[in-house]
Amino acid sequence: MQECFCKSSKTEFMGWFVQLIAPVLTGAKPAEILSFPNDEKHHARLEGIKSCIKLNNKLSFHEFSFCSKCTKLFIYNAKALDETLKDKRNMRFLTEQGYPREYTMDAYIHELVIKMQNGLIPDEIGIFLGYPVKDVMGFIGHASLKLTKVNGWRVYGDPRISDKKYNDFMEAKEAIKKMLVYNSPNNILAVV
Repeated sequence: MQECFCKSSKTEFMGWFVQLIAPVLTGAKPAEILSFPNDEKHHARLEGIKSCIKLNNKLSFHEFSFCSKCTKLFIYNAKALDETLKDKRNMRFLTEQGYPREYTMDAYIHELVIKMQNGLIPDEIGIFLGYPVKDVMGFIGHASLKLTKVNGWRVYGDPRISDKKYNDFMEAKEAIKKMLVYNSPNNILAVV
């Protein structure tokens, strides 16, 4: 069970959520994906998150059933995701994974969601989540990429690009965490 479901109050839960998606809010990370068990308590939290996301004009989401017991919410920063997916190395990799040769962000998101609705988390989701393509390729077994370390995710090959991404994600979380001291989660979502 994810740690977020242990949060007792709505404010505490929304604070956790805003910190989790901080890199997406700031554009440091293109997307995040959350899972919610299909029950009343979690349905109410899912609806609350969707309402809050609508407060921010940078964020969008796709909700879909993953299995009979789970709903997934793919939350993304449209500008950051578009830039990530348009990267030539990422596009080349994604077309090799069955994504359309003619790029549109909506078509790529649709393809990802279709794959996940079939009950699997495709390895290429790492691209959508902002991980370097070398790490995604290493994860799926590219022979020339050796595991270097684990730092938020499995890092393959030269760690410098991965370390920079990870640090960007952590800096965004820290900045939002500091903002939460003086602002409500909803206020942060509305202004960031």
